[in-house]
Amino acid sequence: MAMCLTLAAWFVGLSVVMSLIEHQVHARLMHRRPKLFFLRNLAARKKIFSSHAGEHHRQYRQSFHDDPVPHGEDRGIRLNILEGLVESLPVSLLLAFFSTTGAVVFPVVVCLHHLLWNLIHMEMHKPEGRFFSKWPIYKSLARHHYLHHRHPDKNFNVALLAGDVLFGTMAKASDADWQAMKAEGLA
Repeated sequence: MAMCLTLAAWFVGLSVVMSLIEHQVHARLMHRRPKLFFLRNLAARKKIFSSHAGEHHRQYRQSFHDDPVPHGEDRGIRLNILEGLVESLPVSLLLAFFSTTGAVVFPVVVCLHHLLWNLIHMEMHKPEGRFFSKWPIYKSLARHHYLHHRHPDKNFNVALLAGDVLFGTMAKASDADWQAMKAEGLA
């Protein structure tokens, strides 16, 4: 019983950490140009910024969703689970100094986050009527993300909203936003 509680505590705590990471990566790498000059010219950094702030927001600002696309053509709106696993390793190595359980749970949290993020983000932008598409929690997350596309300096989280809550970046929907969400079938 104690081990189950320990696992659950690590899972919940590291899910909040993952939400904070998602928030900061989205806000700082995908929406802002870095202040440090040596980071501004990194090719990978430029690609992330232009792909997200430029292409993704340009495409989905006018219309929040469009037709489904074949797998492989959706690279710009999906997270790579294998990359997430590799990126989680430095954090796991740090966690290993404090807890083996935490070190093992973090990559699991990252992979589950990426899987969840991919499912809901794809349904938001390339709807296929997935099994969860009518669930109230999904509709709430879709409205949250819709508001991000209308207000790019708010609502940086997609899957887990703890980062937006803790960093105070929750957008408040205006009457115009609610009308637009209704038109998109989100309200």
